[in-house]
Amino acid sequence: MTSFFPSSIQAILYDFDGTLADSFLPIRRSFNHMLRHFGHFRELSAEETLALVGGPLEDSVARLLPQDQVVAGTSIFRDHYEKIYLDLTKPMPGATDLLRTISKRGLPQGVVTNKLGRSARELVRHLGWDRHLPLCFGEGDGLPLKPDPAMILAASEAMGISPGSLLFVGDSPFDFSAARKAGSRICLLTTGTHRQSELSGLDPDLLFDSLDELGVWIREPGTVR
Repeated sequence: MTSFFPSSIQAILYDFDGTLADSFLPIRRSFNHMLRHFGHFRELSAEETLALVGGPLEDSVARLLPQDQVVAGTSIFRDHYEKIYLDLTKPMPGATDLLRTISKRGLPQGVVTNKLGRSARELVRHLGWDRHLPLCFGEGDGLPLKPDPAMILAASEAMGISPGSLLFVGDSPFDFSAARKAGSRICLLTTGTHRQSELSGLDPDLLFDSLDELGVWIREPGTVR
């Protein structure tokens, strides 16, 4: 991992699912609803659901259904998810405190997610984070999804910050690749879809087990490794 100080960071961008928010329950229920629609009555486990999250939704659906059912399956997933996601998505431990801490330091913050952009923005409002996260890019906003760096680059331009001065916080190889291609620093968390052993092998700039640890690193550089 690379050594650097929080003072070199001028803005922070976050992935959403598995990073700022625990949204795996509504995702799991929506995948299982979709499978039942097509006559599959096995239930995806929590572990199986984690393995499906991170990339474009259509890619995840294609791992569960034949190719000729992917478009319909994606639509069925979305329709069900829209009915339940606000009530079943919860902040990750430490998320609200971290966002407040960063805001007090005057650093711009935003979200870059492969989640449907309008759903992510609605969740940001629902969770009371909109004053901390005025910028939120996702699927359907006219930009290629991660691991393409386009959303990070667009966010950096909108913030007026160079990509090299950004810290991107995520939980998956998709996040790592997007940040590296954009030329941004990358902090990976073990709170989402991948184990520490998988993430450490990518050699991110920072690797933490919680948002609280990231907050400590920002407040007290050198105390967390």
